[in-house]
Amino acid sequence: MKEDKRCIIGVDIGGTFFRIGAVDQEQNILQFQKVRVRNVIHSENVLDDLCNFLIDFMTKVPYKAEGISIGFPATIDRNRTMVVQAPNIRFMEQLPVKKYLEDAFHIPVYIERDVCMTMEYDLQKYHIPDCELVTGCYFGTGIGNAVYLNGRPLLGKNGAAGEIGHIPVDGSKKICGCGNVGCMESLAGGKYLNELAENAFTGLPIGEIFTVHGNDPRLKKFVQRMAQTVATEINILDPDYMIIGGGVPNMKDFPKEYFIEMTHKYVRKPFPEQNLTLIFAEDLEEKSVIGAALYARKMKEKA
Repeated sequence: MKEDKRCIIGVDIGGTFFRIGAVDQEQNILQFQKVRVRNVIHSENVLDDLCNFLIDFMTKVPYKAEGISIGFPATIDRNRTMVVQAPNIRFMEQLPVKKYLEDAFHIPVYIERDVCMTMEYDLQKYHIPDCELVTGCYFGTGIGNAVYLNGRPLLGKNGAAGEIGHIPVDGSKKICGCGNVGCMESLAGGKYLNELAENAFTGLPIGEIFTVHGNDPRLKKFVQRMAQTVATEINILDPDYMIIGGGVPNMKDFPKEYFIEMTHKYVRKPFPEQNLTLIFAEDLEEKSVIGAALYARKMKEKA
């Protein structure tokens, strides 16, 4: 182990995949691994499984770990110590992650919603300053949302701020993963797009759906709902910057210009519509792992 070199262990836990990397002080990934969640969590003791996986990974890293930073697709308590509710990975609920891992590793542990880790990466990559207000909508399996005030994520009274995907849609009867009925996420997230592909465009790989059927009214309605989600947040918060990211906007032949047109249609006039700054972020495999390391270092500096 190179004692003079230090790293942060960044972790991004998704509904299907578990991504982990050792990130040095220059934000270089020294080692990266992507495995299925079921290959990490395979017993009833979730925290033990997580701890054992971290131990195994860290023994392969030649640098000294100065912290662990984990992004969860979940509601985190306001104090950022416990995972409260994770709709897509329900076995990760009511878990005192911070205390457990700090007792095990004797180094600082930071936990946050996964979308905030993604935002940290994009804030740096796109040179977005610590201005008053930056928002991000990330369309993946669901809709991830983060609101940053003066460089730090907005938490809310219960730690559950920034859930634009769970605004209610009038008339929708679809049950959302959160348990409510009629959330926008269930109509404008990747899970819905996958259902549409399977039911309406049988036999076509989902990666080709916009290429082959981009003008289909059902797909245009889907993109329109995505735009309505973004416009809703812009109308409420009037952010300095709005980041658009996630796997869906980065799909092949995604109708970006139509999405922009629809966003402008639904944003209030004359302002903020006349002064929108939309930033489209690329979707990279390691970005949330690097973002987790950036988040840890930021929290350490501002502590």
